[in-house]
Amino acid sequence: MKMNAKIAMYFASIFVCCILLNSYIWFVYKDIALLNAITIFCTLITSLSILFIYVLKKHMGHIFNQLSQVISSMIDMREIEVFSILNDDMLSKLQSQIIKLTNILKAQNTRIKRDRDEIKSLISDISHQLKTPLSNLKLYYELMQYPSISKGEYTEFSMNIQSQIEKLSFLLESMIKMSRLEGGIIQLIQNKANLNDVCLTVIKQAYEKARNKNIEIQFDSGEDIILNIDKNWTAEAIFNIIDNAVKYTSNNSTIIVNTMKYEIFARVDITDNGIGIDEKEINNVFKRFYRGEHTQGEDGVGLGLYLAREIITKQNGYIKVKSQMSQGSVFSLFLPLN
Repeated sequence: MKMNAKIAMYFASIFVCCILLNSYIWFVYKDIALLNAITIFCTLITSLSILFIYVLKKHMGHIFNQLSQVISSMIDMREIEVFSILNDDMLSKLQSQIIKLTNILKAQNTRIKRDRDEIKSLISDISHQLKTPLSNLKLYYELMQYPSISKGEYTEFSMNIQSQIEKLSFLLESMIKMSRLEGGIIQLIQNKANLNDVCLTVIKQAYEKARNKNIEIQFDSGEDIILNIDKNWTAEAIFNIIDNAVKYTSNNSTIIVNTMKYEIFARVDITDNGIGIDEKEINNVFKRFYRGEHTQGEDGVGLGLYLAREIITKQNGYIKVKSQMSQGSVFSLFLPLN
């Protein structure tokens, strides 16, 4: 409505100017030929103005229709090129920005969907992991309610309940660590630390469990390696791998831990002669809650290696694995020196 009013005012101004000009020529010059020429000129100007405005409105209507298509494509998350990308004009630039915005929105939607799927998967995994110990606790509790059970059976059921509570406690503790790391609740605070000292601390923590299986843990180190790491969380990562080595290595064996310093990375190797990992499973052992086909007889929830990789990755490092069935495994942790 405002645009139409402006156009009307424009033509009214032209019309008034033409009348005033004709009146001036008639009263001053009294020249019919000049008056006719001026009238024709004014008529031509008016006609050209009308034609120009008509063409302009048609063109603007076409442009607005194209812009509507571009905006609709953004709403529908589609990429279409209404304006030629070869033109270096404002409309092409606007279209380019809208396409970029569409790609950003699509990426955000994909990330939201992935996060939602991960949450659903996590809830499903947690439910599955909690189901077994809770079911066992319920079973042993119900069995202990029978008045006919013997004292020996009562003691056995009590020990089984204690074992299930310990498993449940370990599972919950591991899942809390996992959720804090994934959610960014815990920030790794990196300070200068001696990698050899970290390894020695971890070996002391694993010593009791290794001694129960008569497993010797050897530590071979060269020069002191000073690097910026979160000392506690790095110890957690190394411990998880050594604990796995103790768990899946037979009695009367040896586990070797050694450190090396390269130009860019420091390396920690943990070598065992345990059951090994099937080649087809190597890419899966770091997945959350994954347990190999040959580990079902051992306690565990499949979070140790997952946590280890998360901790090392968050410090710009990485983990490599070499393993063969029945010949043991070598886990190599790489951490940047700078």
